[in-house]
Amino acid sequence: MAADWNINLSKVSAAKNDCQVCALLLRTAKRHCNNDEQNVQIDRERSALKIRSGGPPILRLCSDSAALPTRLVFVGDPDRDVLPDPDVLSLYSPKESDNVEYVALSHCWGKLPKNVKPRFCTTDDNIKARFEEFVFSELPKTFQDAVRITRELGIQYLWIDSLCIIQGNQKDWEHEAKRMEDVFASAYCTIAATSAVDSKAGFLERNVRGEYVYAQDASGRRFYVCTDIDDFDNDVKKARLNTRAWVMQERVLSRRTIHFSANQTYFECGKGVYCENLTRLKSSSGKTYFMLDPNFPDRLFTSGNKRTREFIHSISEEYSRYGIFQTYLHRNLLWQASGNKMERIVYENRHVPSWSWMAYYGGIQFMKIPFDTVDWIANLQFDEECKLALFTKVGEFRNCMIQPDRKNYALLYSGKKEKGWIQYDVEKGEDLCKERCVVVGRKSNKYGDGLDVKEYYILVVRPTGVDGEYSRVGVGLIQSDYVVRQEPNVRVV
Repeated sequence: MAADWNINLSKVSAAKNDCQVCALLLRTAKRHCNNDEQNVQIDRERSALKIRSGGPPILRLCSDSAALPTRLVFVGDPDRDVLPDPDVLSLYSPKESDNVEYVALSHCWGKLPKNVKPRFCTTDDNIKARFEEFVFSELPKTFQDAVRITRELGIQYLWIDSLCIIQGNQKDWEHEAKRMEDVFASAYCTIAATSAVDSKAGFLERNVRGEYVYAQDASGRRFYVCTDIDDFDNDVKKARLNTRAWVMQERVLSRRTIHFSANQTYFECGKGVYCENLTRLKSSSGKTYFMLDPNFPDRLFTSGNKRTREFIHSISEEYSRYGIFQTYLHRNLLWQASGNKMERIVYENRHVPSWSWMAYYGGIQFMKIPFDTVDWIANLQFDEECKLALFTKVGEFRNCMIQPDRKNYALLYSGKKEKGWIQYDVEKGEDLCKERCVVVGRKSNKYGDGLDVKEYYILVVRPTGVDGEYSRVGVGLIQSDYVVRQEPNVRVV
C-alpha cells in the first residue's frame, strides 16, 4: 500500500530533540533536499519511505514479525518428551499468526537423473501427499544432512527450495521467486552446503581435520595450539556453491550463515566470520551490497540462465532497477565484458534496458574505481516516469579518433597521443561520429608532465531513432577536453 505526506522540515527540526524519529528523518531527508527546501513530499511504498514518488528510499519501517515462507518442511519437535518417527517428515503451510523459526538451506542442485527427481522434488503430483508425510531416508544426502543440523539446532522447520517450491509449476515459481528475499532474511540461520557438489553429495563428512594440542598450568587452566587451516577465500568464496549467481544474494540477505566447507565449518554473521578454532576473520565485503562484488555478474551467467536473472531482478526491485542499485547507481552502470563474447538476450515477456548487465549473455566485471576518488554526475538518475530509462545529458566526442586495439576494445587518439579508451558491449564501433557519450563521473589525474588532467568515466551510446532516446553500446574513460556537452534531458533505454 502506498501513502504520501507533505512534511515541513522546520517543524521536524523543532521536534528533533524530543523525537528520535524526527531527528533521523531530518538527517536523512537533508541529504536529498536543497538547503532552502522546507516542505518535502514523503511517499511510503510498502516498508520504504521515499522523497517524492519514485525517489530514493531514505528510511525503512522494520517489523518485529518475520515474513514466513509459503511452505516449510516439519522435521520434528525437539521439546516433545517422545520424539516422532525420525524417518517421517511433512510439509507445513505456516499461518500469519504463527511464531515459528526455521532454517534455510543454500545448496547446489547438480544434475539429477529423471528417475530420482520426483523423489527429491515437490511437484503438483505429490504435494498433497507430502503435506501428510514423506520419508527422510528417500531424500538425497545433502537434504538429510540439513535435516540433521536443523534438529541439532532445536529448530522444527526447514526450508529447501526443491521441497518447498512446486517444481515445474511456473505460477508457483513466479510467486515464490518474489519472496526469496524474505525467505533468507527471515530465517533463523542459513545452512550453506559449501562442500556438496550436488544434492546427493552431503556436507557433514570430511577427510581434513585440524590438529591441536594443549598445555595446562598448575591451577588446571588450559590453552590450546592448533594448526592454521583457516582459508575462507578458498574454502567458501571459491567453492563450487559460490560460483552460482544466486548464492551471493542468499549470503547477503541471511542474518547468519553456517558454511560447511570441505576443510572446516565457518560461522558468518554481521560481526564477521568465525572459524572452528574460534578465530575471528574480518566481515565479508559482500555484506554491503552484493552488486559491488566485481565477480558477481560473472557467476556462471555465461550459461544464459534467464530464470536466474529474472529471480535477481524480482527480489531486488525495491532497491534497484534491473540489477543496478540506486545507492551505487553510477558505479553499477560502469560494468564491462570480462570475456570475449557478449550477446543481447531476447526476453519473451519483458524488455531489459541496454544499460543493465541483465540484458546480455556473457560474463561481466565492474570497473575498479577506488572510493572517494570520483565526482559522480548528479543529473544522471533513474527516470521517474519510465523504469526502463536513465534520465541524463548526452555529449559528443571531439578532436579525437578511434583505433581498434583488440576485439570490442578501442583506443581514442588525438594526433599520436592516447586520450582514452572504449570497450564495446557487443558490436565494436569504427566511427566516433556515430557515437555519443554519457558522463557518469569525473576524476583528476597527474601525468608525467605534471599537468592535472580531468578524465570522464563514460557510457558510450547511440541514437535509437526516437527523438531524445539513446541505447548503451559500451563503456570507457576519456580526457575531459575531448567531450563536449550537447543535449540535456535525454533518456537511455
